[in-house]
Amino acid sequence: MSFDTSPVLQAWRSRGRRVTAARRAVLEGLCRAGCAADVRTVYRLAKRVHPRLGLVTVYRTLDLLAREGWVQRWEEGGVVRYELDQPHHHHLVCLGCGQVRRWDRCPVPVESGATVGGFLVTGHRLELLGYCPTCREVMR
Repeated sequence: MSFDTSPVLQAWRSRGRRVTAARRAVLEGLCRAGCAADVRTVYRLAKRVHPRLGLVTVYRTLDLLAREGWVQRWEEGGVVRYELDQPHHHHLVCLGCGQVRRWDRCPVPVESGATVGGFLVTGHRLELLGYCPTCREVMR
């Protein structure tokens, strides 16, 4: 899925934030990851665009993007993941290699605004854990 970065860059400029080559590289790395990437993955992909990029810059830029609502940030099992704000979807997570794939079908029949067990539902996130085809082949 492609993500138009121009609204992010325009918002930064309008708020007086510098749009540096490093910040652009982090944003591009996150776009290339496509789905729920950890910091190291974004760093690896962003360094292809900006070889002198520092890891601290990646952390700071991802935190800025999360604070401003351009990305979602969550932690599960000690791993922090970032993902560009995208239409509703879920994730398939490989327990072998850590690969995360997008899954567009939603098996949860509860929609935002519903009340479940006294909770007002504002959204949900689902991860299916297992092994990708490559890791399954190695396990044989």
